[in-house]
Parts: sequence; C-alpha cells; structure tokens
Amino acid sequence: MTAKVELVSIVIPTLNEAGNILETVATIHDCLSYPKEIIVVDGNSTDGTQEVVKSTGFCRLIIEPRRGYGRALKTGMNNAKGNVIVMVDGDGTYEVKHIERMLDKMVEEDADMVLASRMYDPNKAMGFFNFVGNKIITFCFDFLYSQYLSDTQSGFRAISHESINNVKLVEGDMAFATEMLIKFTKKNYKIVEVKSTYKIRKYGKPKLQKFKSTIEIFTTIVKGLVNK
Repeated sequence: MTAKVELVSIVIPTLNEAGNILETVATIHDCLSYPKEIIVVDGNSTDGTQEVVKSTGFCRLIIEPRRGYGRALKTGMNNAKGNVIVMVDGDGTYEVKHIERMLDKMVEEDADMVLASRMYDPNKAMGFFNFVGNKIITFCFDFLYSQYLSDTQSGFRAISHESINNVKLVEGDMAFATEMLIKFTKKNYKIVEVKSTYKIRKYGKPKLQKFKSTIEIFTTIVKGLVNK
C-alpha cells in the first residue's frame, strides 16, 4: 500500500522518439510538484533521442541494448530510487500532466497501483481498432481475474516500488503490462484507476506490432490462469 509519496521515479522507455521526448520530460519536470527523478531508458536510438535527453540536464539516461518494452521498463525500475514508480511512454500520447492526479489517488486510496484509463477520453484519440481491441482484452482479463478495470492496456501507471519488488515479472515486451496486472491481482494488491486522456503522436511511427502483441497478451493471460 502507498500512504505517502516520498520520491516518485518516472520511468520512460524510448526508441527513436527525438521529436516527442523533450516535451514529455519537460512537462513532467515543470508540472509535477512531488519530489521526483526522471529516468529515460533508451534502446539504442539512432535519431538523436539520447542527445535530446542529455541536453535537459535533469534526466537520468540509461542505455538498454536489449530490445523490448518490458525489458526497458524492468531496467528502469531496477534503477529507480523512489518509493513510487510511474511508467509512461515517451511518444507524447499520454497526458503526463495527470501524474499528479494519479499520485493523489494512490495516497487517497492507499493503493498499490493506479492506472490512467483512456476509456473516458472525449477525443477518442486512441483509434477505433485499438479501442475495440483494448475493450476485448480488458473484458477477458476482468472476467477471468474478477476485476473491474476499464483499460488494462494502459502503459501509464503509478506503482508501489515495494509491491513490484514482491512480484517476479518475466515478460520482455508488450505483455509485460498485462503480466504485471496478473501478478498484482494474485497477490490481492489494490489496483485503482483515474480518468485520463490520450493524444495522437506528433512525430515518428508507433512501435506497437498489433498482431504479435495481441497474441503475446492473450498467451500471458492464459499462462496466468494455469500457473497458480
């Protein structure tokens, strides 16, 4: 449980996000009032992302040569000093101004994890097929694991560092986020949501491989049921 935020570690995985990362980290730096550290875990970008991060003077840059969304996040979390970790993408699609809202909710609810749900976004910036796919995955997860979440695929989360240290996460790519929910659910950790919004990326191309990731996520959901 999280009764107090002593230090929040914001972990941001990047791969060729030079056009987006500066706005993301600058907004966090300027808008978040909680004590914080910003950790960017880069997967050997070739577009100048690392140089942009270094130029800020307030980010910690970690190079993770092994590809994979989950691997980058695990590396960042292993190097985090805060008692709360916030994971968020560096592509500018999540509303990072809502970190404050998430942390307030975490303390108010004494929760282990807070998800920023994009399902209430009035702009529907996620896109129709991603929205429907997310709904299907979330419905299956909620039904099979007796939860009432609206956006299990949100990559924008505040997490108790103590709690995440108590679960073993092995997935290396996009299924990492689903595996985290499964492991937290099995330990009866408290998971809550806050409403957030979503934005269309300004620069670059999405890294999500929809078919591959969907298969991995459903496989992880099934494995979670089999592995007690």
